[in-house]
Order: sequence, then structure tokens, then C-alpha cells
Amino acid sequence: MRRRSAATALLLAAGLALTGCGGAATSATRPAATPAPNGTAVYRFGVVGNRGKIASLERGVPTVVAGISGTVTQIATSNSDGYALTSAGAVWAWGVGSYGELGDGTTSAYVTRAVKVSFPAGVRIVALPNPMPFDGALAIDSAGHAWGWGLNADGDLCLSGLLQLRPSRIPLSDVTAATGARTHSLFDSGGRVSACGSGQDGVLGNGSTASSATPVPVTGLPPGVRVTALTSSWEGSGALLANGAYYDWGYNAAGQLGDGRTADSDVPVRVPLPAAVRQVSQGGSGAGNGQTVAILADGSVWAWGDGTKGQLGDGGTTGSDVPVRVRTPAGVRFTMVNSGGYSCYAIDSSGRLWAWGGNQNGQLGTGRSTRVETTPVNVGIRLTQVSSTASNVAGFEQS
Repeated sequence: MRRRSAATALLLAAGLALTGCGGAATSATRPAATPAPNGTAVYRFGVVGNRGKIASLERGVPTVVAGISGTVTQIATSNSDGYALTSAGAVWAWGVGSYGELGDGTTSAYVTRAVKVSFPAGVRIVALPNPMPFDGALAIDSAGHAWGWGLNADGDLCLSGLLQLRPSRIPLSDVTAATGARTHSLFDSGGRVSACGSGQDGVLGNGSTASSATPVPVTGLPPGVRVTALTSSWEGSGALLANGAYYDWGYNAAGQLGDGRTADSDVPVRVPLPAAVRQVSQGGSGAGNGQTVAILADGSVWAWGDGTKGQLGDGGTTGSDVPVRVRTPAGVRFTMVNSGGYSCYAIDSSGRLWAWGGNQNGQLGTGRSTRVETTPVNVGIRLTQVSSTASNVAGFEQS
């Protein structure tokens, strides 16, 4: 894979900023869907996987999820499932349930109609970590407690036992942020970032590659600076700080860390970017991919890591171990970004969904047979939030 120096990347980015365009086409195929009576339409598209196999048919255009009751305020995904949080503090789930990841006490093979996650009486959920661990799920309640359910093969839920068919409380308090992917999870607990699960490639960020079923502190983040968001991917972890600095750690074979190298790191490294980071999302579903996309304070969008499916959005199919600028369509301002397996997504200031990268499983949602889009294309729907993990995509629109 060809690598770009930091200086070259910045020069290329300047050129892209002048041309400004690329991929502003609108899909001719739009979802024939009617928003739910409560004013929220939740969509799913792409595929979900379990045990390495596809568990559902390809869905090349967004399809409405049935069964959700209440007004949705947030959605999240794992490789195999989608989750929706309502204003009442309830969580709904759909997708694969073989390991209990639906959280309703069953091991259903696959459901397309949402089921309610069974939390203990009196528990009100206020946040869904995004993304979720492999075949598992996380949630944060109003008291600052974290909950986990589904597969716990490497202790990535910070719990004991292989399967959790219903949510169990994780031994952390004052949790304000969390995330998970593959076989690890991250938590901001009392202003301190901790991790648990497999330590492969240094993804726990504690200076080791050892695994831990109990939370261990991430070391090397600047002291005294608050963490505002956590993100994760296959063997990757990241933390956005209140001062706009972004640090990541873990797997780096394709330059996923964005620091100009391809060596893994078991401690956080700062990604060199031309402005403070406003929002960031890691993606990747295996050793053959992995990329991060970020919106900076000046409104520009940057990406780094694997680019073999065009997921860096710069018009090519070459990866970069330093940030390169995404070709945002002329006149369009992205306000939210999300990174999946071989694909990336963005919502613009008018709510339109854009997507780019690999489309082998219909995960771009355009309904097209095009396998790769190297710059953002208009999906043809408006969303409030989008979430993607591997080739599984979900989003919702609140009217």
C-alpha cells in the first residue's frame, strides 16, 4: 500500500479544497417508507453477520424497522445488530440474537421486527455507546451505570460468563461515555478511561498486549484534559479530548493510527491534524480494512487508514497513514460522520445522508450495483443519525 508523507497529504488536501466537488450524484432508488406514527422512522440496510456468515439478505436500500414503540433519540450498531433508544429510556433491538445480543432473554437466530431489551425494573437508559462490541451490546443508565449483554468471549463486556442473555451491570461507576468493537470495550468512568477485553495489538491502551476481563486504565492520555467522546473499531480505540486533540491506539497495519507509521501502538498516539477535531468515528471489521473519518472545527472532513475500497473519500483507492481530505461535494457541509467496515457515511446540514467506499453488501444504501464509490454520493434519504459497523447500517429520522 502506498504511503503519503504528512507534507504531501496537506498539499493534496489543499488542491481538493480548491476543486471542492466529486460524487454529488443522487440515487434514483429511494426507500418506499412511511415514518412511524410517533414521528420517528428507523432504517436498516446492508447486512449483518454472525460467526463469520451473513445472517440476512442484502438490503441495498434503507428499509424501515418495525416494532419500535416510542420516540427514538439515538441509534447504535454492532456487527450483527441494531439498537434504538427512546425518550422514555427504553432500548429496542433487531438483528442476530444467537448469543443473546437482543437482550430479551432469548437466543433467536435473526429477527427483523424490533424487540425490547429487558433491563431490570427502574433502570432508565440515557445513552447507547457506538459502536458496540462484536455480537454484544452496551448501555449507560441515568445513574451513570454501564450495562452489557450478548457475547463475552474475551471479557470484553467486563463481566464473567460467556453469554449474557439480558443486561448485566458492569462494575464501573460515573460512566459518561463508552464504546466497543470486536472483543474490547472502552469506558470513561469518573473522568478516567478504562478498557477491558482482548489486548491484542495493544488495543486496551495500557502499555501491554495482555487481555483483561476487568477494566484496566488507559495510559498516556494528557492529564487534566477531559475526554468528550470515545470510538473504536476492529482492534482499534480512540479518544477525543475537550481541546480538540484526538488520540488513538491499537492495530495499525494500514496506517489506521494516522501518525505516519504502520506499527501497532499499545499506548495512545496523537493524530496530526490541521485543526481541532469536532467529531470523529473509527471503522473497520477485520485485518484487511480499518479507517477513521473526522470533522474538524473549520468544517473540513479528513480520513486516514485503509482506502482500497475508496473509503477515504478522496477520489482514489489508495490508503494513507496520515490524514487526507475527503472530497466534500460543492456547497455541502457535513455535520456528522460515521465509519463502518469498508465504507463511510455523513449527514449534511440539511439532513441528507451521504455514503462512500465499498458497496459489496449494499451497505451504501443507494440501491446501485456499483461496488465502490470513491467520493461521497447522495443516498437519497434524510437522517438525524447514522451508525455503521462492518456492513451493518442503521439510521433514524425524527420529524
